Amino acid sequence: MYESILREMIKAVQESSLEIMRIYKNGFDIRIKSDESPATDADIASDKIIRNKLSVFNEIGWLSEEDADDLSRLNKRELFIIDPLDGTQDFCDRDGSFGINVAYVIDHKPVVTVIGIPRDGAFAYAVKGQGSFYVHEDGREEEMHVSDRVKDLIMVGSRTHELPEERAVYQRHASLIKETKCYGASLKAVYLAMGIVDASIRYTKMTKEWDVCAPDLIVKEAGGIFCDTNLQEFNYNRADVYNRDGYCMFNRKENTVLLK
Repeated sequence: MYESILREMIKAVQESSLEIMRIYKNGFDIRIKSDESPATDADIASDKIIRNKLSVFNEIGWLSEEDADDLSRLNKRELFIIDPLDGTQDFCDRDGSFGINVAYVIDHKPVVTVIGIPRDGAFAYAVKGQGSFYVHEDGREEEMHVSDRVKDLIMVGSRTHELPEERAVYQRHASLIKETKCYGASLKAVYLAMGIVDASIRYTKMTKEWDVCAPDLIVKEAGGIFCDTNLQEFNYNRADVYNRDGYCMFNRKENTVLLK
């Protein structure tokens, strides 16, 4: 049903990954945006590539971190939500922990999403009702499934933006948590979908729709839970793009106890 859109989304992510890594290796300029977040040559180049690749679907609305927000999108049933370089601070820090988020939304819910992992030459994708998949650099494809752990949990936090409230979770539930790891951006969702980690709680009020829309479907189609910190599912294509109640993800419903 969504084959043509998925195909073009994957092509866009693959081409953007190559350009991002070219810039990553050759050097880049950094500017600070009005919200005090960084942007680089790679953010802009990736956005341009993705927009060009998806322009064939010109009837579909558009929301991207690197473009001015045209609120006419609010009248659209269908929307692309894009973060052309998710984890720009990680990119600037050269820790390799960054991704590309591309999501196709219908009636406020993601139905096709792709997360590029430029460092590995890989990507993950999900289609509503059809599962989540990881595609290696050599083209090998494997279906992803969350873990079934309800003890000895592996938590994942932000590499660059961890908050005191999040560290408090680890302290309150030390008996359930075996260890914590840190990954940047949407890689947290991919590793949870793969069963490598089990839970992540982010209380930050600063993330936006493009940070979570692609991860949302990747986690859910792998059997996990993705919601805000009040356990409410996200609706997308909102006038206010901020995720005011943070976001979290879990491998199993039992592990939502970590929010208490």
